[in-house]
Amino acid sequence: MANDLEILELEISSENYDTGHQFLPQEIERHNVDNISYNDFYWEYMENNIPVVLCNVSKHWECRKWIKTPREASNGCHDNPSPIFNTPHDGTGKSINYDYLKEKIGNLMVPTADCNREYFNSHAKSEMLFFDFLNYWQQKREDDGPTDASNRDKSTDLLYLKDWHLKAQRMDYNFYDVPKHFASDWLNEHLVLTESDDYRFVYMGPKDTWTPFHSDVFGSFSWSTNIMGIKKWLLLPPGEELKLSDTLGNLPFSIDEKLLNEHNVRYYTLMQSENESLFVPSGWYHQVWNTTDTISINHNWFNACNLKRIWFNLSQQMQRVVAEIDDCRQMDNFTEHCQTMLRASFGLNYLDFLQLLQTISTRRLGKYNNNNTAADLSANPTPPEYTATTTSSKLIFFEHYIPNDYHIQHDLERILQVVELMLQDSVICDDRIVLYRKCIQLKESLIPSLSSNSKQSLSE
Repeated sequence: MANDLEILELEISSENYDTGHQFLPQEIERHNVDNISYNDFYWEYMENNIPVVLCNVSKHWECRKWIKTPREASNGCHDNPSPIFNTPHDGTGKSINYDYLKEKIGNLMVPTADCNREYFNSHAKSEMLFFDFLNYWQQKREDDGPTDASNRDKSTDLLYLKDWHLKAQRMDYNFYDVPKHFASDWLNEHLVLTESDDYRFVYMGPKDTWTPFHSDVFGSFSWSTNIMGIKKWLLLPPGEELKLSDTLGNLPFSIDEKLLNEHNVRYYTLMQSENESLFVPSGWYHQVWNTTDTISINHNWFNACNLKRIWFNLSQQMQRVVAEIDDCRQMDNFTEHCQTMLRASFGLNYLDFLQLLQTISTRRLGKYNNNNTAADLSANPTPPEYTATTTSSKLIFFEHYIPNDYHIQHDLERILQVVELMLQDSVICDDRIVLYRKCIQLKESLIPSLSSNSKQSLSE
């Protein structure tokens, strides 16, 4: 891995990027992944919270072997070729390499959702063995053939393997590479390092499977790369979803263009093809359909660009929790009860968020005390200390990317800005022993390094 290290070159934002001003495009733009720099993507799309498609992303990923071309299928690449391989549902003649998937992954338990059964505000969830899902999918392809979706039996199961933490289950299996444009991922950086959880997913869905109307967890960014097939997306800029609320403030479970047009909602329709990555910004509600048999890889994440949005969403949810149990305010450990409820409803509480900020800031502050900067890499492209066994403790993202010095400074500055906002929060101010003290400690750890770095920049 040492020979493959790449610097994430981030530069001070220029007037060319119109940062802080959200000028929505007429349609979602597409860029070849090799023709847009990390810096341009960072400021033009992530910072401005604008969706974009990156093309030719996955052409060298190992998981390309999960699918077969018509030539591969007809050449007898399987010991027992099946006619199913000649009846693909993706319109390209490609098909799923079931045998390879079974060989490489094994018979793990996987999460599935039944797209024909609604359960509260989601699809009914269950678990099954991976081989059973593949057998179901293979049989479904054979049974359905080219039947139109409107004529299919809605009483039968329509299973979608989704939110599968395959990378966490099979850490030794390097089936994809995180594109450099998405490498500044604080959420997974923290969770993987602390062995807490992760938000790295595999999705596998037969034709006509779909995901209901929603925005992503925490108000995070997401990226979705199609390995096989075509997805149809309906995406709404932040705030447009409110036009669909009922009298109780509830949003619909499912949407379509007719509903959006009736409510004068601004939206984007996107057809995402194989080998394309869609960047979904924070707070953009969306619904997704697999118009063909589809396999995709997805991450949820946040970083310096949307950190304030994550904090805003977290603090807003905390205020709802406090209001809900306000009549119990005199009970012992009221704040701790609120934190427990917040984690249950939001997936994250104030302490979790502070721990994440501590992890991210500590790793970046540590660069001042070791040879782990982009400048060091430029001077010595393959230093001996950059080995596969040490990358977890070094500031290396996804074993491949190193942020330059300005990137590190920018990250720390954004963390400090959010900590200042947190110190104005009433819940934190009321909890002087734990939350307030942790915020002050984090702030005090950031200021000296940022101050000295600013003086050094001025002198240069």
